[in-house]
Amino acid sequence: MSAPVSFEPPYFLGIDAGTEAIKAGIFDARGQRVALAACRYPTYFPRPGWAEQDPDQWWSSLVTAIRECVAAAPIDAREIKGISADATSCTLIPMGADGRHLRNCLLWMDVRAAAQADAVFASGHPALRYCLGGVNAEWMPPKMLWLKQNEPDTYASMDVLLEYTDWIAYRLTGRYTLNISTSSHRWFYHTPSGGWSNDFFETIGLPDLTSRFPADVLGIGEVVGPLREDVAAELGLPAGIPVSAGGADAFIGMFGQGVTKPGDMGVIMGSSNVMSALAAEEFHFPGIFGGFPDSLIPGLCMVEAGQVSTGSILTWFRRNFARGADAEAAAQNISVYELLDGEAGAVPVGSNGLIVLDYFQGNRTPHTDSFARGAVWGLSLQTGRGEVYRALMEGIAYGMADILATFAANDFQVERIIASGGATLSSLFMQIYTDVAGKAITTTAETEASALGSAIVAAVGAGHFPDLAAASQAMVTIDRTYEPDAGRHAEYAYYLQKYQETYRQLRPLMLEMAEQQR
Repeated sequence: MSAPVSFEPPYFLGIDAGTEAIKAGIFDARGQRVALAACRYPTYFPRPGWAEQDPDQWWSSLVTAIRECVAAAPIDAREIKGISADATSCTLIPMGADGRHLRNCLLWMDVRAAAQADAVFASGHPALRYCLGGVNAEWMPPKMLWLKQNEPDTYASMDVLLEYTDWIAYRLTGRYTLNISTSSHRWFYHTPSGGWSNDFFETIGLPDLTSRFPADVLGIGEVVGPLREDVAAELGLPAGIPVSAGGADAFIGMFGQGVTKPGDMGVIMGSSNVMSALAAEEFHFPGIFGGFPDSLIPGLCMVEAGQVSTGSILTWFRRNFARGADAEAAAQNISVYELLDGEAGAVPVGSNGLIVLDYFQGNRTPHTDSFARGAVWGLSLQTGRGEVYRALMEGIAYGMADILATFAANDFQVERIIASGGATLSSLFMQIYTDVAGKAITTTAETEASALGSAIVAAVGAGHFPDLAAASQAMVTIDRTYEPDAGRHAEYAYYLQKYQETYRQLRPLMLEMAEQQR
């Protein structure tokens, strides 16, 4: 028997507000997980491409998750010395003068503002340096332009605009702030130019929007304020714990992966995939987002790419096309994903000629096409569940390889890939990723990189570490490394090419269909 894990104070509470659930994790200063609890909430899809959530359900889920986490932790809650939160980005909450939200949030994956995104990009403003390949409908300006054009009363009543991350900080402390992470990555904040570009917002038809922004844009780890007494009582925590500014979930997850220097790339594998790397200098090219100066670590630029739909595609498949799998898995005393992995593992490279395009909610990079949609081709009457499930995994992996090829074509070299999230629990999926990319992928011992990342930020805000890099290196442990198989990588080159051709050939049809559905 292994020796029981021993924990030592102080402890730090990391809140990770994801697409499907909110998680609360308590970690010690070595990065050991003391306790973790999660509470789910629903997403509403009023129309194709739309996605909304109710902030009241966020709060009730947050209370449940924190109380359950504290109850499960074998520690004295008075030894929790810092709190920070990350959340999905760009998830926007228009707030009224009474401190309440005016409507359900526009979730990050909501792409209803595709036409507005095209209009913003057509402005050609220099502020668009972050997205030379096109403005994504997920981002804040297109969404706010849509709100102004389609819900003018709500827009006019908006007193403050917040991100999900900053909404949590507000609820915990009572102070309105923005964080530099989401402000840079999704709101076009640019520190070398002095921050906000009022001229940009005027040009795109939102001249009054910056007046709705909180005045303070805080760096990651800066203290927003102390935990309010009434909120502390509701959460089962001591009042006065410092609450530090967090950021977007995947980017805070970089700290939970140990990504703190140029050359490393972190991949958060959740409902979507976010690929983030650090660079010593600011640069820009089509097919990536960034570089975002000072958005995580002062003096470094962050480079971003990603896929809108990854883990959510596997969830979609299980929910709609594998309903009998739950009973089969239960009969074998394994999880449903283990069952599906077993079936997919018996299928050869290329899934017997099945190609999946993973653009179920559009393409984030390298095409930045909010009108794109998913596709499956190569089906036959011999196609089984295992082929389809493996093809979904392969399609997602092709998407990551396409992004890596875009990096390489623009002379940005990734030396090490560090992954965390749900997909890392599947050795089959990780090997497919590795074989398709032809690069080794390292995983972390703590799969909840974003929750750990928020705890790392909380530890810095509490003064336990001098900076984010030092805290990350002290609190992250590497688990294992997957090495690519040269033979399989060579085989996958053909199927990757067919994946890339699929988008090029289907794009005109996708645009026509998008117009038909408007």
